Amino acid sequence: MRRDLLRPRHWLPAGLLLCAVLLGGCQKDPTWKLGTPAPQITLFDKQDASVKLSAYQGDVVVLRFWSSGCKDCVAGMPALDRYAQKYRSRGVTVIAVNMGESREVVQKFVGAMNLRYPVLRDPELIAAKKYRVTSVPSTFFIDRKGAARLMVPGEVSQQVFEKAVDALL
Repeated sequence: MRRDLLRPRHWLPAGLLLCAVLLGGCQKDPTWKLGTPAPQITLFDKQDASVKLSAYQGDVVVLRFWSSGCKDCVAGMPALDRYAQKYRSRGVTVIAVNMGESREVVQKFVGAMNLRYPVLRDPELIAAKKYRVTSVPSTFFIDRKGAARLMVPGEVSQQVFEKAVDALL
């Protein structure tokens, strides 16, 4: 057995996601579903300042939950950055929500990937619980009025991204 697999950095993201799934019932809104107002959440930026999702009302918001331990999440970040830049002038805001990792880990990741869209943190997995995230990546498309219209589990192709965003513009 490889000893490096026993280090917390290998199992911590998966363990945090498992805890969110198992304990998620504690903070879920049982009435929330797609087509209704998206759950209001507060996330944290790279300086640990709080950022409310409601600050983006009026924009189409693409909210992507991810973890640095998820290979598909990491592989999809550059494409998401391209989509964010392409649609920014049309009132689309892409937000990547890191699930449960430290500020240092997220800052290092964002710097290495040279991402230009907001990457926020959900350190206590409260937002993930409210959105009923059970796998990463998971991407929510929220209309200008604040209603979540679509959830895409797994990686989002350019075709799916463009079709979903165009329908909300």
